[in-house]
This record gives sequence, structure tokens and C-alpha cells, in this order.
Amino acid sequence: MSEFKLIEHTGYIQEVNSGYVKVCIIHESACASCHAKEACTASDMKEKIIDVSSIGFFDLAVGQKVIIQGQKSLGLKASFLAYILPFILVFITLFATYGLTQSEGIAGLVSLAILIPYFLVIKLFTSKLQKTFVFTIKKVIE
Repeated sequence: MSEFKLIEHTGYIQEVNSGYVKVCIIHESACASCHAKEACTASDMKEKIIDVSSIGFFDLAVGQKVIIQGQKSLGLKASFLAYILPFILVFITLFATYGLTQSEGIAGLVSLAILIPYFLVIKLFTSKLQKTFVFTIKKVIE
């Protein structure tokens, strides 16, 4: 049996709804925890809200500390869909349009405009993607 490699983040439940909870996690850069972060402008901390299925948990409360888990392989898939595939699509469209029209301006506009239908298709498949990119929740016992 293969073991899944998981990414874990500790967070706090911000909202409890039927079937899912909103978990607030603090995303820090490596230098955000540095002792000199007040004197440095490179430190970076961001608060993120993640929807997590709460099926099987009946006693979750707002403010409760939890751990959310996701598979590392899903991070690569998300990066591919959000960054790599659109990048490839733009360059293929750029070279194809330039080859057909011999106009740099038109090729540039069409290659950027191709992103509109791409992200509309991504938006149409949001429900399917939400089933693919699943986070699980684990209670923190203190």
C-alpha cells in the first residue's frame, strides 16, 4: 500500500456550515518568523481562508484549532492548471497567430485574449475541480 505525501497546515475554524467549515490559516514566508522581521521589509504573512469538508465531525466550533491536510500531488496539479497550461497556451497562440498574420500586435492581443475562454472553462468546471482538490480536517488535541 502506498503512503500519500501530505501537506499540513494548522489553522483555526472561522465559520461552521452544514457539510463544511471555513478554516483560517496563516501562510508565512520563511523570514516571517525571523527575529528581525520588524526591521526587514521582506517578511511576508498572509491569512488564507480554506473550505474543508466537515463530514464525520459533529463537534467543531468557531475558534477551534485544527490541522488541514492535502496531498502534495494536488499542489502540482493546481500549479499546472493555473500557471503552466495558460503559459503554454499563450505561447502556442502567439506563434500560431504571428505565423498566420505576420502582425506582432494582433498576435499579442489574440494570445492574451485566449486566456479569457481558458479561465471561463476553468470556471465552468469549478464543481468538478472542488471534488478533485479536497482537504481533510484533523482535530488538534492539546
